[in-house]
Amino acid sequence: MQRSFYEHLISTEAIPPLPASAARLLTLATDPDVDIDRLVEVIEQDPPLVAKVLGIANSAFYSPRTPVLTVKEAIVRVLGLRMVANLSFGLAIGGGLDTSACPSFDLTRYWVLALGTADMAAGLARATTLTPKPDDAATYLVGLLHNVGELLLVHLRPGDMDRLLREDASQPGARVVELERQWFGTDHWAAGALLMRHWQLPAVVADTIEHFDNAADLADCSTMLHLVRAARAWIEGAVTGRSDDLHVSGVDDSYCEYRTTSFLENYVALKALAASL
Repeated sequence: MQRSFYEHLISTEAIPPLPASAARLLTLATDPDVDIDRLVEVIEQDPPLVAKVLGIANSAFYSPRTPVLTVKEAIVRVLGLRMVANLSFGLAIGGGLDTSACPSFDLTRYWVLALGTADMAAGLARATTLTPKPDDAATYLVGLLHNVGELLLVHLRPGDMDRLLREDASQPGARVVELERQWFGTDHWAAGALLMRHWQLPAVVADTIEHFDNAADLADCSTMLHLVRAARAWIEGAVTGRSDDLHVSGVDDSYCEYRTTSFLENYVALKALAASL
């Protein structure tokens, strides 16, 4: 009997292994006391990753006063230690999932949503008065990886996902996750959570992704999920031209206004950055 796609997905032979560079970065990305020299050493073992980190640090989105020439400069002068650890890990993961055989998948849009959500959610985590107050670096990592299930589905079933995305584009008001459930018996939230657990990431990453599409009230979800979900919803609205005011429970409205204004001012630069990844 032919296995369902979901059965195929949960089988270990279907899930790609964690890329070697990502495996080396995983411990560093989840270590609050990560050593800068060790992080630089690991990143510099992967020349394409070095190029991406330097490209991000030198991008118009971050606008350094003088060119950044080394990974260590990128950490010290522009991005910060834990952000580079998390960002490098997320980039290494993305590099291990091939989307080239699915022309309808917009990889630039994927990275705009990933990077934009991560940046916005981390800021909200720093500003929130809710308790327990989530760690902003961990929130950045979760925001960066929240939509990784899209990459996995496209990697595993590029032809089907290409047809699905074209059908979604032809149906105004349709939701991709509903089509995924109809076609595959699962969706990219479940797929992303499965991948994070298979690669043994911290439980908070998989748990947040798994419950991302749950219409739960704040009382029923974690503070981190609440903030990442709010960031993603606003970023997605801005990307599609619906930049309404952002109001997030537990975050001052003046801060929300500042962050959204900043995002809109830098959106062109973010899109250019995402297109380069």
